[in-house]
Amino acid sequence: MSAPLVGEGRVLFRSIMRLHRSKLPPPMRSLGDAYVRKEFKLHYKPDVKENHRKMFLSEWGNYVQTISAQASVVGKELSEDQRSKLNDEQKTQLGNLEKTAKAL
Repeated sequence: MSAPLVGEGRVLFRSIMRLHRSKLPPPMRSLGDAYVRKEFKLHYKPDVKENHRKMFLSEWGNYVQTISAQASVVGKELSEDQRSKLNDEQKTQLGNLEKTAKAL
């Protein structure tokens, strides 16, 4: 990482990585670990505003609580209502993600 994680951020990052190790199957873990590293690298920097840092830590803390509470992590299909709310760019991104995930 370009900026070292300190305090609560380091603890949270390590908690997420441990959860991925214990809860996610290898293909999901690979994708999840890369995503978490990228997010922390982009958003947990010294020049980030304090209120943004708090929001960032809060949302990732919610993620940890959600994943911790689940017996197993299994994805599910989006409902028609959820899909209808996506814009064209989001639909394209979702399609690309599905293709990549199926290729793993």
